[in-house]
Amino acid sequence: MTRWFEMDRFIPAVVQEEEEKHKIEESYDVDADGEIDDPMDEDTGEEEAHDDLIGTQRIQQVRRIERVKRQQRKASRRKYLESVTPRLEILQNMPFFIPFATRVQIFRHFVLLDQIRRRGTADADLWRFSMMNSSRPDMGRHRAKVHRESIFDDAFNQYYDLGEGLKEPIQISFVDKFDTVEEGIDGGGVTKEFLTSVTSEAFNSMNGLDMFVENDQHLLYPNPTALDERKELLRQAGEPEGSPYYNDTVRDLLRRFEFMGRIMGKCLYEGILVDIHFAPFFLLKWSLTGGLNAATRESAYRANLNDLRDLDEALYQGLLQLKNYPGNVESLGLTFEVTDTLFPSDRPTTSSHQPPIAHTHELRPGGSQMAVTNADRLVYISYISRHRLSVQPFHQTAAFLKGLATIIAPAWLSMFNQHELQTLVSGTADSISVPDLRRNTQYGGLYALGDDGVEHPTIQIFWRVVEGFSAEEKGKLLRFVTSTPRAPLLGFGNLNPRFSIRDSGRDETRLPTT
Repeated sequence: MTRWFEMDRFIPAVVQEEEEKHKIEESYDVDADGEIDDPMDEDTGEEEAHDDLIGTQRIQQVRRIERVKRQQRKASRRKYLESVTPRLEILQNMPFFIPFATRVQIFRHFVLLDQIRRRGTADADLWRFSMMNSSRPDMGRHRAKVHRESIFDDAFNQYYDLGEGLKEPIQISFVDKFDTVEEGIDGGGVTKEFLTSVTSEAFNSMNGLDMFVENDQHLLYPNPTALDERKELLRQAGEPEGSPYYNDTVRDLLRRFEFMGRIMGKCLYEGILVDIHFAPFFLLKWSLTGGLNAATRESAYRANLNDLRDLDEALYQGLLQLKNYPGNVESLGLTFEVTDTLFPSDRPTTSSHQPPIAHTHELRPGGSQMAVTNADRLVYISYISRHRLSVQPFHQTAAFLKGLATIIAPAWLSMFNQHELQTLVSGTADSISVPDLRRNTQYGGLYALGDDGVEHPTIQIFWRVVEGFSAEEKGKLLRFVTSTPRAPLLGFGNLNPRFSIRDSGRDETRLPTT
C-alpha cells in the first residue's frame, strides 16, 4: 500500500497541511475540543423553559432555525478542513499504512512546528536570550530549585501553575541536603536529569506515592483505588464529605495525576527517553483519546476481557473460566456486584498496615439481588471488565490524559498504537549501533576535535573498548549516560541532549561521572 505514497514528499506535505490546518482553525476560532467555538450553539435549555410563555414560540422557532444554520456552517467548515488536509486524514484514519519510522518523523516535525509557533525558534538558548532581553521577562516562572529527596513534590509545587508553559525550556537547580545549590553545566543534561528523576520517583510503585501500580509483568498503570483510598483516609479523620478541606485534598491528588501527564508529555515533546513501561491497556487510552474527529476529553476506548489480562491475570483467568463454564452458573452464587479492596494507610507490601477495607458496588441497579445466569454471564463479564478498566480508574486516568494533552496534541498520539507509543516513550529495543553513536557524539574540553577532525588518543581507545562490549554492556553504558538502555527511534542524531564526552581535569584516580 505504501508504494502509492512517496514518503520523501509525504512528510513535508503533511507537515504543511498541519500548519495550514492550524491557521484555518485560528481563523475560525476553534475551541480546545476541535469544534468551532460559538457560544450560541450551546443548548442551555432556556428555550424549553420558556416555550410555554405567550408570544415566545415564534422567537424560539427563529432561534432553532439559526442554530441549525450555524451547525450546518460548522459541518461545512469541518468538511473543508478535511478536503484541504487529505494526508492528515490518512494519518488520523489509516495511520498504519504509513511506516512507523515515518510517523515518528512526522511527530517530531509537528513538535518542531509548535515550538517555532510558540517561541519563534526551536533553539532553547535563543528563546532564553530573547526572554531575558524582552520588555516583559517571564523566565522566573520557568526556573525552579528542587531537592533530590523531594524532587516530585518540589516540581509539582513550582511547575503545576505553569500549565501549557511547561512546553518552554525550563531551568533547574538541584539542591543538596545542606540546601546548597549543586554546581553543574546545563547543556540540556540537567533538564533531562530532572525529568527522568521526576518520572522515576512519580511512577515508582514502591515509593509511597501509590499513584501508579504494577501488574504481574511490572508494567505501570494508574492506581485504580488511589482516589477511594484518599477519600477513605479523610472519612477516618472525621472530615465531612464536601467540606472545603475534603474537596481540596481530593483535587490535589487529581492535580498530581494531571502533572504527571504533563511531565510525560514534556518528555515526549523534548524527545527525552525514559525507562518506564506502561500497561498496554493504559497506553491504548492515550491513542484513542482525542484526535481529529473526537473531542480531547472523549475517548474511543472500550474495555474488554482481553485488556483485563494486562491489569489482573488472576481475574482474567477467572472470568475466562466463567465464560466457558459448562455447568449451571447460578450455582456459583455470583451477583451483579463487585468488591474493591482499599488500603488507605499502607500498601500490603509494608510490614505493618491496617486491615484492608472492602467497598462493594452494584454493577447495575439492584445488582446485589440479581444472580448471574448462563444467559447473562457475558453481560456480567463485560460489566466487570468495564468497572476495573474504565470506571474505577476513570478520574485518575482522565486527569493524567488531561495533563498529557496540555503538552502533546491528542491527534498526534492517535497516529500510534499502544506498542508504538511505548517505543516512543522508552526507545527501541534494537541493538545499539556504536558507529552511529560515535558519529553523533560531541566532545569538549581536552577532547574537543581539532581542525583535522582527528579524535584524541584517549577517545580512540574508548571507542575500541565500547565496540568490544556485549549488547548488555552497551545498554548499561547507555543507561549510565542517558538514563535509559535503549537507543533513540531515529538514531543517535536525535538523542536529546547529545551523547557528549569531556575531560574532568588532571585527577587520574577520578572515576567517570555523568
